[in-house]
Amino acid sequence: MYKFLVSLLCVTLLVTACGTAPSATPTSVPSTSTLPAPTAIPLPATTTATIAPVPIATSMPPTATRQLAATPTTPLDGRGGVIVFYSERDGNGEIYALNLDDGSLQRLTDHPAFDGFPAWSPDGKQIAFVSQRDGHAEIYLMNADGSAARRLIQTPAEKGFLTWSPDGKQIAFESNPGGNWDIYVVDLQGVNLRRLTDHPAEDYIPAWSPDGSRIAFESMRDGNWEIYVMQADGTDQRRLTRHAAHDGFPSWSPDGKKITFMSDRDGNPEIYVMNADGSNLQRITDNAGDDTDPDWSPDGLRIAFVSNRDGNDELYLMNVDGSDPRRLTHETAIDWQPVWRIALPRK
Repeated sequence: MYKFLVSLLCVTLLVTACGTAPSATPTSVPSTSTLPAPTAIPLPATTTATIAPVPIATSMPPTATRQLAATPTTPLDGRGGVIVFYSERDGNGEIYALNLDDGSLQRLTDHPAFDGFPAWSPDGKQIAFVSQRDGHAEIYLMNADGSAARRLIQTPAEKGFLTWSPDGKQIAFESNPGGNWDIYVVDLQGVNLRRLTDHPAEDYIPAWSPDGSRIAFESMRDGNWEIYVMQADGTDQRRLTRHAAHDGFPSWSPDGKKITFMSDRDGNPEIYVMNADGSNLQRITDNAGDDTDPDWSPDGLRIAFVSNRDGNDELYLMNVDGSDPRRLTHETAIDWQPVWRIALPRK
């Protein structure tokens, strides 16, 4: 499963290559307890480039949603909310929504083309995602129930992981115009497309901080995958992690004080938590399987993640200290990229 996720980093949407994937086995790995506190290293400010997109806001026919048999899960007493995720359980890459309060599962997209990389809007009313339904990877928006899908922009490049700005006015995403992967941002009207990073190495997986001031991402610019952070306008890019292994998939805590991420610095992919400045790094999973792709719950008490610890790629959740892990999905197909709804449902 971890190799599958890395391959999606290097072949987003299974179409374009971006180079050699980092080794999943680091050499001379110190124990977590002996790691020095990482120092944020200032990098030269990035010159923001403006690229003229072809703005598209074409309404698509409503996506027919269908209710599926509930995935076995333990209700969370009305505090669970909804996780959207990518799955191939119906033979094609689609987006699903799992209600953690009652265990119900709903497929939100139903198209023969790839639909993936979902991201909730801050108000919980829309979901942004990437689709090849028009023959090329583009960003789409749909209502939370899967209806009224529309294309946001059209550019001659592949696209991948998405993140909304907390004010709901912009979407940051990874893209590769010219063949190199960088972080971009676009307004919700599909205009004012801007490049935030400009480096010959690969920059992936943006994650907007809850206060809107910063964006975390992972990059190979220092020779291996590390987590970086920058201001929301692309300036003041700083490295947060420093290790020979792969550090990636950053996700902010709701209060913006911590970042959870995946690292294979101890020999296999596990979930870690650190302060937002890169200090006080702690491993919170310790499993022979691959644990990756974490996402913080809206109440800040739990973390959803992907693991193959039971032999298959499934969604799990746990407390923020790693205790009480629970398996959420039970499928033979791939389930990955859990994204927890920011606004908990009101009853």
